Amino acid sequence: MPNLHTLLISLPMLICFFWGIFFFIRCFQHSQEPRVQWSILLFYIAATILYFDHWLYFSGIVKVWGEWSYGIVNLCVYPLYYTYLRALTRVHKGKYELLILFAPALIAVFLFPIGRYTNLLTDSTTFLIIRICFTSQVLWVLIRGYRLLLRTIKRMDDTYSDDRSRLLHPTRISLVLFGATAIVSMVLNFLGRDHFAKGAPVAVPAIVMSILLYGLGFIAAHTTLPKETVAPAEEEGHNEEATTEETDELMYKIATAMREQKLYADPRLTIQDLATAVNSNRTYVSKCINRSTGFSFSQYVARYRVENAQSILRDPQYKNDHEAIAAAIALSGFSSDQNFYRVFKEITGKTPVLFRKNS
Repeated sequence: MPNLHTLLISLPMLICFFWGIFFFIRCFQHSQEPRVQWSILLFYIAATILYFDHWLYFSGIVKVWGEWSYGIVNLCVYPLYYTYLRALTRVHKGKYELLILFAPALIAVFLFPIGRYTNLLTDSTTFLIIRICFTSQVLWVLIRGYRLLLRTIKRMDDTYSDDRSRLLHPTRISLVLFGATAIVSMVLNFLGRDHFAKGAPVAVPAIVMSILLYGLGFIAAHTTLPKETVAPAEEEGHNEEATTEETDELMYKIATAMREQKLYADPRLTIQDLATAVNSNRTYVSKCINRSTGFSFSQYVARYRVENAQSILRDPQYKNDHEAIAAAIALSGFSSDQNFYRVFKEITGKTPVLFRKNS
């Protein structure tokens, strides 16, 4: 049993160390996203130190500096993950927000010496302050992080037609899981590590955190956003609300351009391409599409693509399903087979094969 106990208490540390090495190597492979790679690397470095301090504690090697390190790094982990989310979604504004998030960790640097070498603060008071700050950080990061992802997904849907916002869906799922575990972490923080210092109870948080930490690393390793997904600056003009007549006129131009020029057939079509075609700007075009149809730009274009795909699937010149589906994908602007099958089923309620059979 001692061997199993040793493995369990060291497992989160080993997983963090593994991902730390992985992202460290990736940082020096001429990555197109150095800011993203360095931010997730710093997160896993901090997490490795945190769970190394856990390992010392649960192994019975309690050191004063280990307790100090644990308190400080514990207040850095969630802000570092939020820094990764900001880097991933290309957010450059709001740096004061990061200063606020990291402020408790900076304060903790001085709290421990004050409490240790003076009579101003007891250890219990110091850890109570840290736990309150930790809880505040968790709530801030989860709420702000989720809103950040939702805004980025909407921005991408209103800018690109190839449904690239789905690249962020795993990250959104990981943040939900992160939040569930954060609630457990907050409870454990208030209970204190003494409740898990001996016996089997330590296995529960160790296994849960190991699964989460591995999952976060796996999702981060497989999540990349194209470089051009940086949010375009809002254009000047057209900030006032358009009249119904102006909106209808622009929507007529948009529909005409989509059908006559077959803009939807380009898998890399963007809102800027459409705006250029109708001699307008992307902000105005995006707002008109949202207001008139209730769809995002990518959803709006998807309906033209599916409509064109339907006409191809009905065409008797294609002798078999495979040939018809291949033509529908190639001529309708779908970026991949998977994207075609998913979007077609969402809009028509049928698979392409069933639709062709019924037609």
